[in-house]
Amino acid sequence: MATSFLSDGTAYPGGKGRSYQHIINVMPPHSRYIETHLGAGAVMRTKRPAKINIGIEMDQRVIERWRRISRSDVQIIQGDALQILPRLAVENGDLVYCDPPFHPATRRRPRSYRHDLSAADHERLLDSLTALPCHVVLSGYANDLYERRLAAWTRTDFRTRTHARAVTESIWTNFQPGPVLHDYSFVGRCFRERERMRRRIDALRSRLTSASDLERNAALAALADTQPQTIVTAAERIR
Repeated sequence: MATSFLSDGTAYPGGKGRSYQHIINVMPPHSRYIETHLGAGAVMRTKRPAKINIGIEMDQRVIERWRRISRSDVQIIQGDALQILPRLAVENGDLVYCDPPFHPATRRRPRSYRHDLSAADHERLLDSLTALPCHVVLSGYANDLYERRLAAWTRTDFRTRTHARAVTESIWTNFQPGPVLHDYSFVGRCFRERERMRRRIDALRSRLTSASDLERNAALAALADTQPQTIVTAAERIR
C-alpha cells in the first residue's frame, strides 16, 4: 500500500503522493471540486484550484492537521461523505474525486485505516457515486465489485510503486477522458514524457511571447479559425 504524507510530515496510508499526476491528467474543467476521502490530500494540494474546493474527511486527527496547514480557499468538512454529498447539492459543472480506503478484496493487510470501509460500504459508495449528475473520478485497485458496477464507466490503469513493490492502480471515470483538462501541469504518462512535453510547451510559449503583437494576433486568429473551441476553452480559464 502506498503511503503519502501530510504537509506536517505525518504519514497517511493509501495516499496519492506518487500517483497524483495520473489522476489530475483525467480531470475535465470544473468550477467546484469535491474530494470525498481527503486524507493526505496529494491531489487537492497539487492540482490547479477550482473556484470552490471542498474536502471531506472522517478522521478527526487528519481534519485537525488540515485546519493548521490548509489553504484558505479549501473548505474542510468532517464526516461521512455518503451523508455529506447530498447536502452539497452536487450539480453539472462540479467534479467529485473519490479515493476511498481500498476494497478489502484487494489488500495484503486486513486493516490499514482508522475509518475503514467494508465490502458493503463500497457497495453503498458506488450507489452514491453512480447517481451523481456531475463528472466523477474514482481511484483504487481493480476488483470484481467495481468491474461489475462500473462496467459502463471508463477505466484507466497506470503503474506506480508502494513502499515495497510496483503495482497497477486504476482510475474509473463516468466520462471519456479527453484532451481538454482542468490542469495541464502534469500531462504525460511518465516523468520523461512530462519533461519532453514541458520543453515543447515552453518553446511554443517563448516563440509566441517574443513575437510582435501583429504576429501573435495573427497566430491566435488562425487558431480561432481552425480550432475555435480551443480558443473558447482557453478563454474560460481566465474568467
